[in-house]
Parts: sequence; structure tokens; C-alpha cells
Amino acid sequence: MKHPLAMGGTYQSQSPLASADWTLNWYTEFMESQAGKSKLVLYPTPGLSVFSTLKAGSARGVRGSHEINGRVFFVHEDTLWEVDSAGAATDRGTVTEDTLPVSMASSPQQLLIASGGTAFVLTLATNVLTTIAAATLDNVKQVAYIDGFFLALIKDSQTFRISTVTDATSWPGLQIITVSVFEDNVVSMIASHRELWVMGGRNSVNYFDAGTAQIFEVTPGSIMETGSGAAFSPTLVDNTFMWLGSDDRGAAIVYRLNGYTGIRVSNHAIEFAMQGYSTISDAVSYSYQDQGHNFYVLWFPTGNATWVYDVATGLWHERAFLRGGVFEAHLGRVHAFAFNKHLVGDRTSGVIYQMSIDNLDDAGSAIKRIRRFPHISNESKFQSHYKLQIDVETGLGPSPPLLDGDGNARDPQMMMRWSDDGGHRWSNEHIRDAGQIGEFRQRVIWRRLGRTRDRVYELSVSDAIPWRIIDAYLEAQPGTGA
Repeated sequence: MKHPLAMGGTYQSQSPLASADWTLNWYTEFMESQAGKSKLVLYPTPGLSVFSTLKAGSARGVRGSHEINGRVFFVHEDTLWEVDSAGAATDRGTVTEDTLPVSMASSPQQLLIASGGTAFVLTLATNVLTTIAAATLDNVKQVAYIDGFFLALIKDSQTFRISTVTDATSWPGLQIITVSVFEDNVVSMIASHRELWVMGGRNSVNYFDAGTAQIFEVTPGSIMETGSGAAFSPTLVDNTFMWLGSDDRGAAIVYRLNGYTGIRVSNHAIEFAMQGYSTISDAVSYSYQDQGHNFYVLWFPTGNATWVYDVATGLWHERAFLRGGVFEAHLGRVHAFAFNKHLVGDRTSGVIYQMSIDNLDDAGSAIKRIRRFPHISNESKFQSHYKLQIDVETGLGPSPPLLDGDGNARDPQMMMRWSDDGGHRWSNEHIRDAGQIGEFRQRVIWRRLGRTRDRVYELSVSDAIPWRIIDAYLEAQPGTGA
């Protein structure tokens, strides 16, 4: 019988006896063809290759769009860099450093940067970076751009400022709006569909360009009884935006905006994990589209974890970097699509990576991929497991081939282990070969797997090949006995 290997993403419930599903560094794709061999398959998440190396420090922000003629700007630590299509980097000036994310907005003429509470403007025609005096604009948290106006959210307040039209260096004192429809300070601000969403910790409201003396007015009926639980969690994705929510009743539910309503897209297992972190307000997100999948990537610095939501399937998976045999959050902190490449800035170093499914490791570090299967149980009756076959695309080993410890050619390998007590304790790993290059008919099978009342299988791989899993088949005796 088929075993539901790919019938979901990560769903590790409060009790592993209920669900122990874990999908790490793989994502699920629904087959849109009715003639497909399987309804669901597992494909490997993209790896990383070095695109550019800036000075040491964490990537704090990026801006790249058609509005600025395809130019791309990264902020690493206290420096604004422009990176060209060959990966060459040019220092465009110094900004205030506070280790927190940088907010950036642009017009065809200017790039506005909010860093460390100070606003900076890069004039694109001259490449001159100007610091906006504190007397003009100070304590800036986030910025946006709508209808020719730059907008600046003021830290720890209920106010946002509006620039002179098309000029990010001019901020008239009277062009200031105080959000009065809810009582808490504004946590996040995001522009979408020529509208501005301002989000407190418990509520959110929409503003539109009304053309009045105040310029922006509240959109009637747009108040939401849900706010932002992390200032830099709202991100545009799939023609709307998503964010990590909070309200009067609690926090750590991920929402997707539908009209003027937030629709819950996280699940109980994901929420249980997120609510276990000592801090979630430091979460940072980005989104990207690849192979027709829109991904919302949410990094928790304190939780040291990266969660990814796939809009195409509605499923979550995890991504992680393997350092010294220990999993930590994925390296990507910020993202821009430029030069027909997905570029991500490293959260730990001055490296900008190209993120691609053609990269089979993380810039030379192995990517370990894990799929922990659903429980196999029949009312806790004993079952004998005779054979488990993984329908994986074999024969994809590299040329020249991989080598074992003695220098001999070896196949890429898959590791399997299992738990018969709900995921608390695990067997040793059992290794099977997956075929050197061209061995497309190689099969990956484990036999004589013993007798159990309840079993969870866990598959893992780390060799640098494209691990594409189509299905799994289990031969087992029907449940018998007490």
C-alpha cells in the first residue's frame, strides 16, 4: 500500500503520539496533472552559492525593484552597498547601526532608508547619500511609498509622517497623522495596493490617499481586531500580505490578508512551536516566488528557527542550516529578486548568496533534509512490516562520483530510522544506496522491519544531489492481536 510520505508538511503536535510529522529542507508540491504518478511529491528546498561578499556583519535590509531601474541596494551593518549583476559591490555611504532590520522605500528618483531611528536619502541620479536632520524627521522606524508620497512611521508612537510629493528629503510639519482609531502605538506599517496598513499590537486599520488636506484618510470598515506581533513580520506575498499576529487574547498566529480581514494560515502545531519561544517580537520575514510557489519565510532570531509557508499548498515546512552537526535557523535574512536571481543576505556574515534549486548545498556546507512520516497504527494492534520502498528519483549521483572514507566510489545514500514509542526513542540509522549517475532503475528498499503497534519512520539525506521523492510503499500485515 502507499504510505502517506508526502501527505503534508511539518505538523509536530503537543504530543508526538498524536502527530510527529516533520518536513525539513523539503517542500511539498501538488501534481496539477491528472496523469501524474503521485498526487504529492517532495522537492528539495534551494541551496546557496556566494554571489557577493561585503564587509563582515549581518544583512539588515535590501531594496531592489523596477522602480529604481533594476538597481539593488543592501545594508550590511552600517554601510549601504549597491551590488551589480556581476556581484561587484560599491559603497554608497554610512547609515546608523543598531543591529535591527532596516526599512527601505523607493521612487524612480530616490531611495529612502530608515536605520537606527535616522532617515537617509540616496539620490539615484548622483549616488549622493544624505542624512535627514533630526529636526526635520527623527526616530523613524519604518518607511513606505504610495502615490508619490514617502511615509515614515515614528517609533513608539501613534503617528506617521508624509513627505512632500516626490521628495523624500522634505517633510512638512503639518503633514503628520495620528492614528486614533485604536489606543496602542503603531508596531508595523506596510503599503499594499496603494493603501497603507498601520498595525498596532492589538488592532490594525487601513488608510487611503483621499486627496484631502490631510492626504490620507481611514478607509471606512477597515479596522481589524488583530495587530502585529512582530514589527518586521508583515511582508507582501501573492498579491496581498502576511504577518505574525497578536491581539488582546494572545499572539503567534500567522495571518494572510483577504480584503480587510486577516485569515489564519498557521496551524495548531506551528502555533504551539512559536508560542514556545521566549520572544517572538523579533521575528523577521521575507517572501519570494520560485517554481510557481509563493513562499512566506519567517525567521525567529531568539527561537533560532525558520518557518516557511507555501501559498500554493497551504502547507508549512522548516528550513535550517547545519553547523557543526547542529541545526540552526536558515542563513537568509533578507531577499531581493534581481538580475533574474533570488539574492539573500546572510544573517551572520557579509555574504550575499544566490538562492537556487540548482545549488545542492549551502555554499559548500551540506544540507541535511529530513522527512518524518505520519504514524502507522491500526488501533494499536500488532503489525508486521515486511518492506518499505521509497520511490525516489535515483541515478542522480554526481560525476565524478562521491567517495567513501577509503577513497572508493560510492552511491548517494538515504538513511532510515524509526520509533515504536511515538517518537520518543529511535532505532539506529539504516543506510541504502540511491544509485550513481545513470543508474535510474536503482530501487531504495528496507526489508524485514519488525513487528510493532505504532511506528513512525524518519528518512534523512545529506549528499549534494537533487533529492526528489515521488512516493512511498509499505508492505505490512493487517493489524492483529491485542
